[in-house]
Amino acid sequence: MDFQTHKLDINAKNFNGIIVDKIPHENPYDFTKIHRHDYYEILFFTEGAGGEQIIDFVKYKTLQKAVYIISPGQVHLLKRKPGENGFSIQFTKEFLQLNLYSAHQEWISVLQSQTEITISAEKYDRLYDLVKGLLTVFEERTEMSFHKVVSYFSLVLIEVYEIVNEKPGFRKDTPLAMQFTDLVQKHYKTHRTVQHYADMMGVSASKLNSEIGNSLGKSPKQIIQEHLLIEIKRLLTVNELSHKEVSVELNFDSQNSYNRFIKVSTGKTPSALKQELIEIHK
Repeated sequence: MDFQTHKLDINAKNFNGIIVDKIPHENPYDFTKIHRHDYYEILFFTEGAGGEQIIDFVKYKTLQKAVYIISPGQVHLLKRKPGENGFSIQFTKEFLQLNLYSAHQEWISVLQSQTEITISAEKYDRLYDLVKGLLTVFEERTEMSFHKVVSYFSLVLIEVYEIVNEKPGFRKDTPLAMQFTDLVQKHYKTHRTVQHYADMMGVSASKLNSEIGNSLGKSPKQIIQEHLLIEIKRLLTVNELSHKEVSVELNFDSQNSYNRFIKVSTGKTPSALKQELIEIHK
C-alpha cells in the first residue's frame, strides 16, 4: 500500500536520475497533498512569502534565501504561496552512488541530517550562481551536457556542505557513525538491539555506544527507536494503515508491544497520536 510515495518521474525531463527545474514547476503529482518521496529533493528558495512546508511532521515557514532538503522516505507537504520562487533539484541515491561515489556517503549523511538551511548574503550569491548554472547545463541536452550536470551538481553539494559545516554546533559524522545510521535505515524494521548492529559492524557494543554518543549526541538505542517511531507516523498518515497493519508491517511481536512502544515514546495512546498527525497536516 504505497500509492502516495512519489518516484522520480520517468519522462522527457528525466536525466539519468536527476531533474533540475524552477519553482514553481509542473509536478507529476499534487505536491499540496501529503506524500512521500523515493528520492532527494533540494528546494532552493530565492524568494519566500510566508508559505509553509511540513517535513516529517515538523512545520517550517518558507524563508527567503533558504534551502530545504527532503530525503527518501520522508513525509512532505508543501503549501507554497504565490511569489515564492527558486529552484528544485530532484535526484536519486543511485545518481549519487554512480556519479559521485568517492564522496557520496558523507554528502548523504549531511543531506539526511539537515532540513532547513539559512544562507548568508555572500553564500547565497555563490550558491545562486551555481544552481542557475546547473539548470542551464541541464537544459542544454547535448552529448556532453550530462558531464557538466554532474560537475555543477558536485559544486552545489560542496557549497551546501560548506554552509552547513560552518554553522555553530554542526557535528561531522565519523565513518563509524555514518555506517551505523546507514545500517539502521536498512534494518530497523527487523533488528532493534544495539548488540546486533555492533556485531554487524565488528565492534563492541560499548565502543558503538561511546562513538555514536560522541558523534551524534544520542545513544544507538535512541536512534533505532527514532527511526521506528518516524516510520510508524509515516505509515499511519501517508499509507493510511491501521495500527494493527502498522504493527505487522514493522514486526512488533504483539499489538500490546506496539501500543506500549508508542506510549513510552510519545506519552500518547496510538489513537491520540494518529489524531495529532491528522491535525498537523490540516
